[in-house]
Amino acid sequence: RALKVGAAGYATKDSDPALLLTAIRKVASGGRYIDPDLADRMVFEVGLTDTRPLHSLLSEREFSVFERLAQGANVNDIAQQLALSSKTISTHKARLMQKLNITSLAELVKYAMEHKLL
Repeated sequence: RALKVGAAGYATKDSDPALLLTAIRKVASGGRYIDPDLADRMVFEVGLTDTRPLHSLLSEREFSVFERLAQGANVNDIAQQLALSSKTISTHKARLMQKLNITSLAELVKYAMEHKLL
């Protein structure tokens, strides 16, 4: 998700300190960096197919709204928590439900439970 929203690099907490220095230098000089072990896992464990779950298509904000809705919060509560307008949260809710191909909050909770997101 971080790379999708524009991060220039990504390293895990288990990254070799020497690789971390390489990453910092590369990003500081305008390049991009991803931990080689992570890149390997992304390609070979996840694969290059479209078998990813639908929730992986959600933006960070949509996923945040999704989690709160699945936990029982309403639009006004979420708006207050995230310091956004209720209209903005309603828009995120509509978009995430469209992306997940669901039509009700009950389906949203069911989806979250089936994918172990609760």
